[in-house]
Amino acid sequence: MSKNDLPSLITRIEGLEAEVFGGKVKHTEESAKTPAKTKNQKLDFSINIRAFVKRFVADKSGPKKFVLLLAYLAKSELGKNVALSDIRKEWNRMSGKNLLGKFNRFYPNEAKTQGWIDSKEYGTYCLADDWQKSYE
Repeated sequence: MSKNDLPSLITRIEGLEAEVFGGKVKHTEESAKTPAKTKNQKLDFSINIRAFVKRFVADKSGPKKFVLLLAYLAKSELGKNVALSDIRKEWNRMSGKNLLGKFNRFYPNEAKTQGWIDSKEYGTYCLADDWQKSYE
């Protein structure tokens, strides 16, 4: 292929796109870089818990899901203890497709290892200073 073949190749590709997609497709650098989901939205604790989980938590890893659910239950207050039984109860309520999945006891341990949460009393967890890094 040479540089002379490039314009005819582009014309052929555009014709195929028009046939497949039913019209001319615009290609811009901006549309190619736009993520499907807006990242780093400000967490909104005023919405109901199910909407919060769907909007901010569902696409995260297990330990991050745990931290963000704890943050919702503690209303982002550092040092506010939340019982593990309360967290598991809310976790198990999120049984809809693509919400939280099955709870694993590994999640709070990994979150604690990362420094996002702390456990000052047996069976309770609270947010640590770096909890917001779990949302990044």
